[in-house]
Amino acid sequence: MKTVHLEEAKIGLAEAIELARHEPLLVVAPGGQEFLLAEADDFEEEVEALRKSVSFQRFLDERSRSPRRIRLEDIEAETDDELARQREKSAS
Repeated sequence: MKTVHLEEAKIGLAEAIELARHEPLLVVAPGGQEFLLAEADDFEEEVEALRKSVSFQRFLDERSRSPRRIRLEDIEAETDDELARQREKSAS
């Protein structure tokens, strides 16, 4: 898996897609958000390729050690709150 930090390398969508044709591409935005771009030709093949990818496994290991965590309960509560706001808005 290749990683591109957009603060360091400005690439366009066409170039990102071309890179992702060869291997999954992790794009790190200036704010630290991470996006994964990969060809979606065959899900099972992609899963198997990622299982065999040393760099992807390293990425997962690094992510699992990250102190930045959001509890599932917090995500569910935030989602419920947003849905309730949307229902209230549409009922008005």
